Amino acid sequence: MKNPKKDGHKKDFMESWNAIEAFYSSFSGNWISMGKDALRLIQQMRDLGLDEKLRAGQSLTTFFLSRNRNHGLDKEPHIQISFLGNNKMNVVSSFNGAGLFNEQHIGKECEVHYSGYLPEMIHKLLEQEIIRNEYEDDNLNAFFAAIDTD
Repeated sequence: MKNPKKDGHKKDFMESWNAIEAFYSSFSGNWISMGKDALRLIQQMRDLGLDEKLRAGQSLTTFFLSRNRNHGLDKEPHIQISFLGNNKMNVVSSFNGAGLFNEQHIGKECEVHYSGYLPEMIHKLLEQEIIRNEYEDDNLNAFFAAIDTD
């Protein structure tokens, strides 16, 4: 018997990977090398079924992986992948509650391929619970009130 909650996560995750593929497919000009590198890695990861277990997203040109059910990321465990061109990427992992782009993150530059450091970090990410973002509440006023800094 299917678990609707689990299947809902799987569907959400897979849709996020479809969107990220479309994003990197749109790269042109000076960015085309990075887009091709990203698409090659994304295909390798999808072939392993990771699109059913992880959420894919992006900020500017950085590729993010998390266990968040919906978009949005703050201090939740995640992996950031920056494509540098010429078959190079920088993989940054955060499992310590540090915010995005924080100097406490641990990173490693490597070839664009699903091997070495990246699968190690993916395995660690897959050990994390699936997270429902706090602001998924139907009452968005509560969300905006919580972030109001005035």
